[in-house]
Amino acid sequence: MGTVISVHVHDDAPDAGIEAAVDALFAEVERLEQIFSTFRPDSVVSRINRGELHLLDAGPEVTEVMDACTWLEHQSDGAFTAHRPDRPGELDPAGYAKGWITEVAAGRLDDAGLAHWYVGAGGDVITRGSPAEGRPWRVGVAHPLQPGATVATLELAGGAVATSGTAERGLHLWDGRTGSAADALASLTVLGPELAWADAFATAGFAMGPAGLTWLTRFEGYRALAVTLDGRVEHTPGFAIGST
Repeated sequence: MGTVISVHVHDDAPDAGIEAAVDALFAEVERLEQIFSTFRPDSVVSRINRGELHLLDAGPEVTEVMDACTWLEHQSDGAFTAHRPDRPGELDPAGYAKGWITEVAAGRLDDAGLAHWYVGAGGDVITRGSPAEGRPWRVGVAHPLQPGATVATLELAGGAVATSGTAERGLHLWDGRTGSAADALASLTVLGPELAWADAFATAGFAMGPAGLTWLTRFEGYRALAVTLDGRVEHTPGFAIGST
C-alpha cells in the first residue's frame, strides 16, 4: 500500500499465540493488497484497469469496497473519488481501501482473543484496550508544516484515528470535483470508531478543503482536526486534544 505497518501487542498471552496472530494479520494484508494495490501490475485492480477483468467479476471484496467508495462519492458531492483524474477510467480505491485493509487485517488480532493492541499504517491507527492498566494509547498527530513536531496528542482506549495531508508524501490526493491535486489544507485528522471510515472521511474532507470540517459534522461518532496552510488549528465540536 506504499506505507509501513507496525503492530504492538500488550496482552498477557503466550508468545507463540501472539506471533501467530501477527503473522495472520500480515498474511491478510498481503492477500488484500494483491487485490487492491495499484503498485502491483498483477493485482486485481491493475487487471481491471487494463481491461483484462470486468469489475463485476472481481470478487466480493472489490464489490464491498467500490460500493463504499460510490456512497462516499455521493456524500461528498464528488470530492472523494475512486478513479484517477489524471488517468480517465482507471480505478484507484486507495482512499477507502487502505484504512479498510488495515482494519480487516487487524481483526485477526481480535480473532486470536487479543484485547490490547495497536496497529499503525502510515497516518492510520487502530487500537484496542490499552498498553497498561489505567493508561490509554497516546497517538501524536504530526504537524504538517513543522517537521518533527506534533500538533496534538490523542489518547485512545479503542477506536481509530487517520490523517490525510502532505507532510509525508507531498501532493498525492485529488479533488474529484476538479481533477486537481487537493491542496487547500495542510492536514486533516479524523477520530472515530472505525478505521475504514475515519480514513475515508479524512481523505474526502481533505479534498474538500476548509469546508471539510463542517461536512464531517454530519457523521455521528466522528470528529476532526485540521491544520490550515497558514498553520492555524481548527476542529469540529467535541474534538478534545489529549483525551478520548
